[in-house]
Amino acid sequence: MDVFDARFLREFLVVAQDGSIRRAAERLNVVPSAISRKIIEAEARLGVALFERTSKGMTLTEAGELMREHARHVSDEQTYLLDQIGHFSESGSHTVRIATGEGFTSDLMENGLLELTRAAPHLRFIIEHAGTEELQRRVVEGEVDIGIAYNPVITEATRSLVQSRQPLCAIVPFHSPLARRESVTLADMLKHPVAMLNTGYGIRQLVGQAAAGQGLALRVHVETSSIALLLRYVGAGVGGSFLPRFSAMNQAERGDLAVLNIDETSLQDVSTHLMVRARRRLPKSVEYVATCLAEKMIAFRS
Repeated sequence: MDVFDARFLREFLVVAQDGSIRRAAERLNVVPSAISRKIIEAEARLGVALFERTSKGMTLTEAGELMREHARHVSDEQTYLLDQIGHFSESGSHTVRIATGEGFTSDLMENGLLELTRAAPHLRFIIEHAGTEELQRRVVEGEVDIGIAYNPVITEATRSLVQSRQPLCAIVPFHSPLARRESVTLADMLKHPVAMLNTGYGIRQLVGQAAAGQGLALRVHVETSSIALLLRYVGAGVGGSFLPRFSAMNQAERGDLAVLNIDETSLQDVSTHLMVRARRRLPKSVEYVATCLAEKMIAFRS
């Protein structure tokens, strides 16, 4: 067996991600013993352990981390090659995978994809919703080509192709007394019921840190992973929420709710990011899509 053949590297990446040969085998529809044998043979030929085996599963050793980085690089280069060759084929069809926070959905569809469909009808897309942490993981693991995130934690594993300052705003019912103001304080907002995204989202972490810094109790009335539910909660007049302005623009223009600035510095100096995996040579299709989204989406306009 060639230790570095493409099939082994693909299986290795899935085992590293799942932490289990059995779960990896189920995902890949192969026999677990076949994957286990390949890993044992690879470790014997390399003279080092790639995984630590415990009762809780398998975790990568330092050597395993190096192998994972190599496997990702090989996968990226294969995608790059196929993308380049595809430009010479008659079909010229390419698929770009995007992970995005739900708050970007309308902007992505109405401004980004609408323009891309007109300009590049040969492109195909796989679009997934994810919280900030999960979104970044999918970018790093190579499960998606592009991630669109609000206030992500910047690490060496990702590279932001573009970012734009997009303050977090107060979203209040249109008939709320707060709606007549130009801005509100965080304390003003927290005197009323609020609905918020759960802790897997950057917005929840932002507001929690700001509240703690002011000694305010953050009592969440409704917790959800759905921005659509947050907007309906506010539109129904139940209470307020916190979102960047672009996430609630359509509802604000219809008069369903009001979007206000918040007098809190930590909630103003936040940004949207269009990110890819660091040190990856981008296929032309991915680079083209990223450039178009950066130019057309409202989320990336200061």
